[in-house]
Amino acid sequence: MAKYIVLVVALFVVFMPGVIWRIYRIQGRIQAIKDVTSKPFVCHNCGHRFYVKPGRFIFLTENSAYLKCPNCGKRDVCGRPYDQK
Repeated sequence: MAKYIVLVVALFVVFMPGVIWRIYRIQGRIQAIKDVTSKPFVCHNCGHRFYVKPGRFIFLTENSAYLKCPNCGKRDVCGRPYDQK
């Protein structure tokens, strides 16, 4: 019985830091998605401002993404408006 307790404790000590690290990384990704979806993008073709849903974008940089404009229907690199802080 003592062998099993030692085995369980050893497995806990070995695998727990990895589990904690994965949870930390997932929370960071969730926060990044919330940051992206909370600010509008601007279509370079028609100038329409729109918000994007999670999972509907391909990041290029912090302020640009490859998106489909809901107004004109074209896929292009859309950026953030300059007047927003």
